[in-house]
Amino acid sequence: MIAKVAKRLVATFIAAGVPNVLAGAIVDVAVWKSAVMAGAIAALGAVQTLAVAYKADGELTDEDVESAFGDK
Repeated sequence: MIAKVAKRLVATFIAAGVPNVLAGAIVDVAVWKSAVMAGAIAALGAVQTLAVAYKADGELTDEDVESAFGDK
């Protein structure tokens, strides 16, 4: 389960970071800074959702993981 979550966090980071490269370029922010900020915010949002789900019952189910990443 840890490997699955880690891979999905990386995918979330990339998916959120790439579109923001253009936005950063438009407002004269370094490309890497805008990508890292967007990716980190998206990945940490998923981590927060997982933490709340774990806190509720001490377990992470597949449904919790899917919910944290916006699936289903």
